[in-house]
Amino acid sequence: MEQVASTVFAETQIRGCNHGFVVTSEGVVMIDSPQKPSDALKLKEEIARHGELLYIINTEPHGDHWTGNAYFDAPVIAHEGVRQRILDTNLEEHVARVAGMGPEEPALLENYTPNAPVVTFQNGMTLHVGDHTFEMIHMPGHTLYQAAILIKEEGVVFTSDNIFHKVQTYIQEANPDQWLRALESLRRLDEEIFIPGHGRRCDKNYLDEQGEYILEWKEYARQAVERGMTRDEAVENLTDLTDRYPMDVGQDGTSPRVMKMNAANLWDYWNRSGLHADRPE
Repeated sequence: MEQVASTVFAETQIRGCNHGFVVTSEGVVMIDSPQKPSDALKLKEEIARHGELLYIINTEPHGDHWTGNAYFDAPVIAHEGVRQRILDTNLEEHVARVAGMGPEEPALLENYTPNAPVVTFQNGMTLHVGDHTFEMIHMPGHTLYQAAILIKEEGVVFTSDNIFHKVQTYIQEANPDQWLRALESLRRLDEEIFIPGHGRRCDKNYLDEQGEYILEWKEYARQAVERGMTRDEAVENLTDLTDRYPMDVGQDGTSPRVMKMNAANLWDYWNRSGLHADRPE
């Protein structure tokens, strides 16, 4: 793990979302959890060297952010939409998917039960632990339930998947307009160290590039709809952005699938909102 501030550690180089933890004067607070059970157990050992784990904060509802919760004995905090999505998850399918990520995983997933959030918020909340302040701000974009986690005393923000730093961006269920507003919200923060949902740490200088890519995808899909493409045609043909960025760690070869998901979602977006909505000048 990388030490990104005096008490903040982050992992950005294993499969799944970026996650990390903060060592306070009272104990440890973890932000998101590893996707693979074997990685969760390694993280558990690392955290134990720094103190007792007091809380887990989940930043969004996708499984790469919360699967590892189950391997920690600590209450989870998240947006109420994250809790509901976890409770509604088809666990048989979820476990089968994660079990395929390595030879160690199937045995560790036996009798798997998710550790769902027990404390939830809507617009945001503040958690005080020892000498640290954790501010959770609802920033819908990549999903409806994204939250940015600010560690005020350290000048660090875990942005969740509203930032994919120099790796391929998943837009499979995103509202691009909400996402662009979330990026502007991140720009207005005082904190300068960003831990993105995927990719290495960055700062506000990357916000323009992330926003431009979302705008490019949005316009790309608009043009497809204007040309009369059906949804299936858009999914099969909107592939020109495949090589813009590499896939994140452990995702080699999946870029075409991501492009298809992005195209499907944004085709749906334009057919819901209408072609003349928010037309660029």
